[in-house]
Amino acid sequence: MFVNFTFEDGSNSYVSTNNKTLFYMLRKYHYIQTGEKSFHILNIEERNSKIKYTRDINKSILRNIAMEWIYSFSELNYSYGDLADWSDFFREYGKKYGLLREFKEDAIL
Repeated sequence: MFVNFTFEDGSNSYVSTNNKTLFYMLRKYHYIQTGEKSFHILNIEERNSKIKYTRDINKSILRNIAMEWIYSFSELNYSYGDLADWSDFFREYGKKYGLLREFKEDAIL
């Protein structure tokens, strides 16, 4: 999935080309979702620069990403292709961090 990231300070934008780099960017920076596949990085400073990303921390971050995504869902106009891409992302990482059941219960998957 191609996801565009623009930066508040005007530096060059970044395009995530796979789920791994998408998760990396979403856990690294403070952001707002501006489109179905676009995010605006609010500051260049890393969100958790001194935290060691353990499994539990990544699980918590993924849960927060999913909650933010579902809350902003009604404000955006997702195509079926966009929904399939996001579903793949949440399925892949939900499985990795043991959140599949929770994501299904919360209608993320």
